Amino acid sequence: MIGSPRDAGIHVVISAFRPEPDLLAGIAELHGNVDSVIVVDDGSGSSADDVLATIEAAGATVLRLPENSGIAAALNAGIEHARSLGAGHVLTLDQDSRLPAASVAELLAALEQATERGHAAAFAVPEMFASVSQVASRAEDGTLLTRHSIQSGMLVPVTTFEAVGTLRADLFIDLVDTEFELRCTSAGLVGVAAPGVRLPHSLGAAYERPTWLRLVTFGLGPKDVTLSTPFRYYYRVRNRIVVNREFRRTQRAWIARDTLVEVLHFVVAATLARPRRALWRLYRAAISDARAGRMGRASEASMQDAAGIRWATPRVQRLDDAPLVEG
Repeated sequence: MIGSPRDAGIHVVISAFRPEPDLLAGIAELHGNVDSVIVVDDGSGSSADDVLATIEAAGATVLRLPENSGIAAALNAGIEHARSLGAGHVLTLDQDSRLPAASVAELLAALEQATERGHAAAFAVPEMFASVSQVASRAEDGTLLTRHSIQSGMLVPVTTFEAVGTLRADLFIDLVDTEFELRCTSAGLVGVAAPGVRLPHSLGAAYERPTWLRLVTFGLGPKDVTLSTPFRYYYRVRNRIVVNREFRRTQRAWIARDTLVEVLHFVVAATLARPRRALWRLYRAAISDARAGRMGRASEASMQDAAGIRWATPRVQRLDDAPLVEG
């Protein structure tokens, strides 16, 4: 087994957009325990100058994209920089994720152990992302196999990128990690989870489940419903159609289940949106763009529609809204 993350050539890539000063805490935790920390600013503009200068002074490499190009493009820029430095592995993180340095070694150990057991491991992720398990099944040898892995906290050998490519930049945001995992699976590679490792993270805003929804589900399920920021529904719908088109023949069961779950969620979101017609316009734009192959950033008209949408149910507090840094 490799003794430390530095021995494995691990470079951390963090995507950032209008970063807050508390990003420094996460970088300080990792600094000295990995080969480098690379922060890619995704077109924040001059408003981020002071924070990024402080981050650079703390020892991180800062790359600045001239315009907002999406999380996949930002991570890809960092991945390519890490590869130019001779990286053996890349660990990707969101700007609001905090992964203790000790967990990096555990991710590496899980990856190595899976390989030693004969698994063609594409990447390793924490067992828990916030309160959600990333484990789909346990192999007979005890290896934890994943599905629906989140890219934040994902440790990827450079050989995986060489085999399947980097992240799909034209998706911009949403389903970027899903598409990457599906590509790995189609290539015969598997994701593995590091037992006991948890990445603290916010899962999004939680809202009270309305009475009609509780009645429809016979009182089953959680007491709240997680809703994305409205503009994300454009990307979720468009990218779901695009990903389905790409993998519907090779990963039929996976695509069918995910599509059913998402469509049900889109219906719930549409009933809770105010004004509803604005979210329906967003859905129609997403469907039209997916069919026409219009990718990348959403149009200004769609972003304006999204900006006027509110959710007609009270927001609730839950444990996932707690501070992200664990003691």
